[in-house]
Amino acid sequence: MAGNNSGDNQLKRGAIGGIALVFLVIAAAAPLGASATNTPLIFMLGNGSAAAFDFLIIAVLLLLFSVGFTAMSTHITNAGAFYAYISMGLGKRFGTAAGFVAVAAYNLLSVYLVSAGGTFASSIIEMELGISIPWWVISLVFAAIILTFSYFGIEGGTKFLMVCLACEVAILAVVDLSVLIQDGPGAYPLDVFSLDMLFNGGVPGGIGLGVCFAFLCFIGFEATAIFGEETRNPRKIIPRATFAAVIVIGLVYSLSAWSITAAYNAMGTDVVTVAEIAYDSMYHDVAVMYCGDIVGHLFNWFLLISNFASWMAAHGMASRYLYSFSRANLLPKAMEKTNKAKSPFVACCVNMVIGLGISFIMALCGLDPYSEVGAICSSIAIVGIMLIELIVCIAVISYMRKHNSEPGFGHNVFQTTIAPILALIGMGYVLFLVLSNFSLLTGYEDVFVNVFIGGLMVIVGIIGYAIAIAKDKNGTLVDPVDIDVEEEIVEQGKEIGPGDFNIGMG
Repeated sequence: MAGNNSGDNQLKRGAIGGIALVFLVIAAAAPLGASATNTPLIFMLGNGSAAAFDFLIIAVLLLLFSVGFTAMSTHITNAGAFYAYISMGLGKRFGTAAGFVAVAAYNLLSVYLVSAGGTFASSIIEMELGISIPWWVISLVFAAIILTFSYFGIEGGTKFLMVCLACEVAILAVVDLSVLIQDGPGAYPLDVFSLDMLFNGGVPGGIGLGVCFAFLCFIGFEATAIFGEETRNPRKIIPRATFAAVIVIGLVYSLSAWSITAAYNAMGTDVVTVAEIAYDSMYHDVAVMYCGDIVGHLFNWFLLISNFASWMAAHGMASRYLYSFSRANLLPKAMEKTNKAKSPFVACCVNMVIGLGISFIMALCGLDPYSEVGAICSSIAIVGIMLIELIVCIAVISYMRKHNSEPGFGHNVFQTTIAPILALIGMGYVLFLVLSNFSLLTGYEDVFVNVFIGGLMVIVGIIGYAIAIAKDKNGTLVDPVDIDVEEEIVEQGKEIGPGDFNIGMG
């Protein structure tokens, strides 16, 4: 099917290989940042030392989701990702409504990262150098760096993110290995993976918040499909990269949480007790105690890099949703323009203006950049992303029931039905847990405030559906299935190379 996007405004085809794509989406999850900030919350508010088990459970759940998600990716390549998949399964009206939710969610995620990134960086710079720099100044500097990478295309930015991720994983590995070598395998308690610890560890009913916070650490893994148009042989690479990203993220988080638990156990201290006293520094404290002051300083600087890398990756995701919706005539057409490097630079600038503008305005209104601006925007974004992931599960089942008997399909019943249903049930339960504990995410106790914040993405979806109906009635609603990038390459007579899952950038 011929696409609606002209050759002048297409993203750069085949710009990144499989390993680069894996690094890109794992960087979005920010392994070091998530480990150091979210895992202590599981220790303190969730099911305690069962945190390591929580991460494995969520990894399995997301692997089930990925079975159907990646099956869809073998039939269409589109930067709209969720928007395209839901349109395929449930029709372009539902797809458009879900797409508006995705656009809003990923751009609000950028607002959170503008605020959180600047706040964390300001704190770390003052701690390490004794220099006090306002968070908003650092955010502006970071924004300029990110836009510079964006202007020159996805290759350079991805290489930089690969370096950032290598630093993050390296520092976590050094700490984990130091604990293992100094305390021995016997320090690692096996009961953290028991059902008793899962359901009865930590605070009463802590499993709810445990799996909730664990799930939040994986946000971003689904970006493999968003970057599909710029990936070499996407219909083979995206499934491999998605499974690889979920497995690596799950193992990194789980092993890290297990090592921290082992370290404090060896000291004769329970992680729950430590988290209640020093949840914001317990990872750094272990790094210093087991590896020395130099590694402690590196830990802080790499934590800064982790938050920056996460913002940069999320910026790329949000920009491509803006580009995709502009290409489908659902947002101003200016955002579908690409520059000489085939970067959607106009959309990148719009995303950055949204991120900086909303965070600065909310801060000027007296809201704390991290505990209020960041908490509110991230909470809304999380609900939005989880909602559309649930709808994707339904779309997979619907689409495969209609088309699986056609040539080129032939997926098995586990891919088309069993895995999506299990993922739908599991992720639906996690969303229920998120909403049940929403006040802990937003920081507000007022029920009305939390209902309003939690319901914003539903309102966006309703508005999006109304827009879709209006455009469909006058014949201007674009079906993203008609913008199938890889099929366009085939029609133009260009050969799609073999699925070389390598580090190549172009």
